[in-house]
Amino acid sequence: METKKSILDLIKSRRSCRKFKQDSVPDEDIKGVLEAAQWAPSGANSQPWKFIIIKNKETMEKIVESIPYKEFQNFLRLAPVLIVVLGNSKKKWHIIDCSLATQNLMLEAWTRGLGTCFSAWWPTAPKKVIMSVKEILKIPEEYVIITMTPLGYPIDPPKEAFHLPAKRKNLEEIISYETFSG
Repeated sequence: METKKSILDLIKSRRSCRKFKQDSVPDEDIKGVLEAAQWAPSGANSQPWKFIIIKNKETMEKIVESIPYKEFQNFLRLAPVLIVVLGNSKKKWHIIDCSLATQNLMLEAWTRGLGTCFSAWWPTAPKKVIMSVKEILKIPEEYVIITMTPLGYPIDPPKEAFHLPAKRKNLEEIISYETFSG
């Protein structure tokens, strides 16, 4: 019988990365992270996701320049690849499903030595910005931009790319038994 391995160590080690080397990311790694996303669970197996792979720096620039709060989203143009995660709004659980797919993508990227960062896009982006980005990327009306994540190799030393170690609340602070307790 195969010994089960926990992915908890991987989950604990993963960090959001906002600074990247400009080394190109091999297509096999891009496809590998998207295959991990593809295997996320989805309501009624609807698989409501689509992914746009962007390598063109001009396109990344246009996207970030269309965002009024670009100082918080500037990292989207710093990696050699930007992956836009879309959810088909005609599918009931598209936001949850695409978020799960993005988590899979981010974990697989980390195993390959690649950094990512979940961009707080949905539902905070103003309609004008959404329409601008949808126009730039020719996204059909029924698709919602769930997030955009840069993908690339973190710069060295890692402490310059992301904060180490991550801090979390103690389990006792976030767990209740049987009913909610504050």
